[in-house]
Amino acid sequence: MKTKLILIFTFLGLSACIDNYDIDPQEDLVYDSYGNLGFEDGLNHWYGHANTFSRITIESDAYEGLNALKMSINMDTLSSDVALAEISKSVDVTQGDTVSLTFQLRFSAENVIDGVTLFNIGSFQDANGTIIETAQDSINQVSTQWQIINMRYPIPQDAVKLFFGVRIAGVHEDVYVLVDDFSVSTDPLLNQPPSAFSLLSPANGSVLPSAEEIEISWGIANDMDGDQIAYDLKIWTDAVIENFLNNSGFDNVVTHWLGDEIPSEWDFWPYYYHNVFSYPQLGDSIYNDGYVRNGAHSMWMTGDFTGQSNKTILYQSFSADYIPPGTRVTFSGYMLNPSSDPIKNNNQGYISIDQFASSGSSVNNSSWIINHSSESITSSHDLDEWNYFEVSSTTEVNTNYLQIRINYEQFDDDSGTVFIDDLMITTSNTRLILYEETDIDTASFSVDRTVFTDPYDFSDRESLIYYWDIIARDDFTSASSENGPFNLIKD
Repeated sequence: MKTKLILIFTFLGLSACIDNYDIDPQEDLVYDSYGNLGFEDGLNHWYGHANTFSRITIESDAYEGLNALKMSINMDTLSSDVALAEISKSVDVTQGDTVSLTFQLRFSAENVIDGVTLFNIGSFQDANGTIIETAQDSINQVSTQWQIINMRYPIPQDAVKLFFGVRIAGVHEDVYVLVDDFSVSTDPLLNQPPSAFSLLSPANGSVLPSAEEIEISWGIANDMDGDQIAYDLKIWTDAVIENFLNNSGFDNVVTHWLGDEIPSEWDFWPYYYHNVFSYPQLGDSIYNDGYVRNGAHSMWMTGDFTGQSNKTILYQSFSADYIPPGTRVTFSGYMLNPSSDPIKNNNQGYISIDQFASSGSSVNNSSWIINHSSESITSSHDLDEWNYFEVSSTTEVNTNYLQIRINYEQFDDDSGTVFIDDLMITTSNTRLILYEETDIDTASFSVDRTVFTDPYDFSDRESLIYYWDIIARDDFTSASSENGPFNLIKD
């Protein structure tokens, strides 16, 4: 009867040159989701859409009562455009329920006509009016006699409104469809959660296997309602990370092809290096060791000297996969105003945390969420003294990665240098999510061993416990394993 297609709720590539017409319920009537289901009151309480080559009309050729609704197409079959007509209705829904829909349909031919398609359409929206799921079911068996069409719409999570209807689309010189006598009912949620199941392998308390791929397996959960079950895997550990930053003291340096030394593991913006250096540089025979707070090197930044206000950024990006939403991230370090090139006038340096909602590491190729900045080191700070600065930011729900930034702002080509050393990133949360996988359709899954060993030098730790667990879920509810989580011990 129909082939299920999950699609974006579009008009099948309508050409922009076609005029489109929307038919809305009359403004002087209060919209009734269950009103006028047989079109006895015309198009009241229905939405409609047509274009230059299609029509929506009320006809007396009804299945029952006086009226039915007719959607017709009439256009040149040589045209590259597409004719379209559709009618729809909206009902308020509750997630987990199922909306059952029936209606009568009659086509102008005994078989599907080449170039013309009939659809049942459905679209779910959340409380903000955002489409969260759409469905489009092609009607492949048609007749010139009235026939009943049955549809069921399980209501997904967060859905509060369902738009349903019928669409005809294609290219034909004369074709139509009649619809009549809609019936809408709701079956309340009586869902049975997935049955109990157990984690199997690796065994609880066992040593992390040495194989490159670690096979994780669990028992099969059953669903009394016959719903399809999917599994979600999560791997985590409880570990205090003393410092999330790489090369936090700038002691690892590389030589740029222009000849200057720059710190490894850090990136820069703008993308040139004449104002960002490691200190001291190779070959320096005399230098002020007070400009290195700890270790062999520090970092110094100055302005870009472009003749106008500018900002230089030294930054390091890292994924928020290990930092759940609501985690307080603290970035701290030391900065110095040197007597060799003191900060002038309004120039300043500061550290900051920026959160982004899309993956990537480029400063200017991302979806920015929020910024938190520390106080600034300025010309008012005593010369040649290290000053401690700190900034904190709590991760948002949609944060994908963070950037830790050292910023130097220059105004009117004023001179001045800032030295930086001993930076640190800490968090308020010791639970680190190492890996997540959703929608697994089997009772086993293979995970690369590097998931356990690579993050933050876990491979060098003498002792560490990893945890893993599985959640089984159907369309509406979920169930955790009855004996989880299991733990794995680092050998």
